[in-house]
Amino acid sequence: MLKNFLISAGIAALISASPVKAQKQREFITQPLEKAETSSDTISKKKEVIIVDGRELNERQLKRYYRQLRRDSIRAHKNIWWSVLGGPSYTPEASLGVGGAILASFRLNKKDTISQRSFLPAGLNLSLNGTIVVAGAGTFFFNENKFRIYASYGYRNEPAHYYGKGMSIAENIERSDSTTKYHRNYFQIYPRFVWEIRPHFYIGGLFELNYTKATQINPVMLKDTYFNKYDSTYLNVGIGGLIQYDTRDDVATPSKGVLLSANFKMFGKYLGGNYNYEILELEYRQFKNIFRPRSTLAWIAKSQIGMGDIPFTELPTFGSPFDLRGYYMGKYRDKSMAYGIIEYRHMFGSPAKYKSGNFWAKCGFVVWGGTASIGNSPFDWNKWKLNYGAGIRIQMQPGKNFRLDVGKEPGQPGMQVYMNMTEAF
Repeated sequence: MLKNFLISAGIAALISASPVKAQKQREFITQPLEKAETSSDTISKKKEVIIVDGRELNERQLKRYYRQLRRDSIRAHKNIWWSVLGGPSYTPEASLGVGGAILASFRLNKKDTISQRSFLPAGLNLSLNGTIVVAGAGTFFFNENKFRIYASYGYRNEPAHYYGKGMSIAENIERSDSTTKYHRNYFQIYPRFVWEIRPHFYIGGLFELNYTKATQINPVMLKDTYFNKYDSTYLNVGIGGLIQYDTRDDVATPSKGVLLSANFKMFGKYLGGNYNYEILELEYRQFKNIFRPRSTLAWIAKSQIGMGDIPFTELPTFGSPFDLRGYYMGKYRDKSMAYGIIEYRHMFGSPAKYKSGNFWAKCGFVVWGGTASIGNSPFDWNKWKLNYGAGIRIQMQPGKNFRLDVGKEPGQPGMQVYMNMTEAF
């Protein structure tokens, strides 16, 4: 009896366990089939189609497109995004050397996605005759674009030229080692702080410190009346205020908008400097998109009016990498100055082409023409000098270009070459 009961119980247990085991076996077999079915569905899906400028990207272009998106995403979230470009350089003052430009862009607060990326460029030049130049102008954005710091800086240890004060003297003096050349050590730091008080309206303060040491002075300079009014080594310290109306869509490389700016600087012995003088600066810039996207017409009008005992290196002048490119730096200087430039900027390709990683869409060119005058006062702006030039652009970061410009002073031999990051204005 007991034996029969145990046999019956064993048979029942085997029967009840079989469906469970079979179910587990079915699950084990079915799982790969489900995966295979999912994989098959993925393969059978239609490939993603991306159209750029009316054309479907091929497989190679798609890889480049996604690679560019990945790079931009990674770089945009980097604390600092560095760009470097350079090569051989030559200028009449510096002779043969190595020049280049460095750009760092960053967000001062990663949670602040409204502010533009802050940027700090630097132009560099090291040459065979011992020239060392480091200079640049950057902008720092805070608090959702409501607070900005514009910062200009420069260090120059180089052969330089002084042509005298005034248009007629500069035009008639011969440029040579015995008439205009001297050696200059120069340092400047010039920050401006502005707060947005109403949409697009900014007010703020500024501070400037500059130092000059002139050596190896030529015989003509030693007889120059204006040069002899001042020491060959001096320090200037100034403070002031500024007001701006700014609707530009981007500070580094605007494509539309207006900038109206006025500032007043006071330098004095009471601040620790060597001389007392003041400079009023007025500026108007405008940018307009024309013809097509990434095509901009830009123009600027700027003037500086000085008062007091202004040392010769601080007199208003034109001919820098940021205005009439093509003139010897500091050739034309006087108590007041004004210039105007109109410039056409063109980047190849469309915004979609650039985003897809197309190389030529990172390249472009500019052409410009300008005019300027100097005088003891604005009433003496009766002779205007002309200027023209062209350059190439390589977009190193979104909205930030490396520029190589070649400018010309009509009627004079040779041209001037400039390498820098961000636009001239």
